[in-house]
Amino acid sequence: MNRLMIAELRSGWAAWIGVVLLGAVLAVAAGIGLSALETGARAGDLQEAFNSLGGTVLLFAIPSGMAVVAAVARLAVDLGRASYARWQLAGVSPSQASSVVRLQLAAAGVIGGIIGFAATPLAAAPLIRAGFNSQSPLSEVEIVTGALTFVVVVPLTAAVSLIGGLRAARGAGRGSPLAALREPETSAKRMRWWRWAMLLIVSIGAASGLASVLGTSDRGSFMSQSVLIPVYLTVPLLAAGPALYPLILHAWTSIIPASASSSWYLARHQARYHLSRSTASITPLFAGTALVGGLFTMAATTNASFLAGGQNLATLSVPQVLLIAGGPIGLAAVGAAVVVFMSNRTQGHEQALLRAGGASDATVICSALWQALIHVVTALLLALTVMLATALVSIVALSRFTLAVPVIDPGVAGPLALIGLGLTVLATTIPVMMRLREPVASRLAAI
Repeated sequence: MNRLMIAELRSGWAAWIGVVLLGAVLAVAAGIGLSALETGARAGDLQEAFNSLGGTVLLFAIPSGMAVVAAVARLAVDLGRASYARWQLAGVSPSQASSVVRLQLAAAGVIGGIIGFAATPLAAAPLIRAGFNSQSPLSEVEIVTGALTFVVVVPLTAAVSLIGGLRAARGAGRGSPLAALREPETSAKRMRWWRWAMLLIVSIGAASGLASVLGTSDRGSFMSQSVLIPVYLTVPLLAAGPALYPLILHAWTSIIPASASSSWYLARHQARYHLSRSTASITPLFAGTALVGGLFTMAATTNASFLAGGQNLATLSVPQVLLIAGGPIGLAAVGAAVVVFMSNRTQGHEQALLRAGGASDATVICSALWQALIHVVTALLLALTVMLATALVSIVALSRFTLAVPVIDPGVAGPLALIGLGLTVLATTIPVMMRLREPVASRLAAI
């Protein structure tokens, strides 16, 4: 089975590269927080400050990273269903097929974790130091990235990858192989009881955190807790993603009639049908823009409220934002584009079928662009909900001790969304235009 796993990872590397890359981003983001904790353990009197910083970084990095890596891991397995079906036709038992897929998931997670750990020292020291005032003694402490970081980030990325794709791995050995070859896309699955239970637990924790913020009665207490408001609001939506994303996507795309254009009709249908791909595309951009946009919205609302109340401003510098929310930013910037790259082979087959059915080259290109835009807009609508809720929670908490002024500040979230859209468009259009030069018969025969 090990040889089969290695051979499949090598031949299907395009479908697994996303798990490795995003696992590495998660490992770097978590590694920065753990480096702060390791540094604090050796910093004596400064330990509390480093522990607080490390905990905040981890609370931003781990939930978003888990959601993104898990979604991409499920997509990687779903994209390989045809290969797993051919294994079974060649004599591999269903249980063996599922075991090989689980090994692939774990291997991709371990590789991503090792790469991320190797890159952590390059990012941790400059970001942690930049997050403090140059006059602060904290900026002079040597940043440690050692054994604690390694023994946590590598198993973490492996576990997230394995658990995220576990259900899909079980499905790889179930059902008829011939049916999988005829229909490589898995049918839409409802959230299982354990997912609803996880959502309930996450929601209770988030509600408890928000209640703590709303109960603050002075500036110091609010400033120490308010940075986590976007986390409390984003994590439940990420947990509810499989049930929530299709509803939002269907609702806003229904506003534009299918008769608007044939390319829009095709894009809307594909985005609604390929839910695994849509979820994997929406999750990273939503997580990044919601957390970063919520962070800037909280800071802008706090600043405006303090200024209106005649108090000093509470500043939030770009280095501090990169330190706290660097993980979600990295996931958002590359996640959607990586998903497009992973699914290029399947999309090439679909586009060849469209061309065989008489669709023009312009229709194929426009359909791919519309589909990318649908994913981005859905993510931004969800992120805007978090930003609005962040402003609301902030003004309710601030009104207890100062004049509250709500402000919605896209800050880095707007440019981040544009970068994500640009990378997604490039990752979509370049392969499409290259495939248009190929004969339709050869593209269909290659799948």
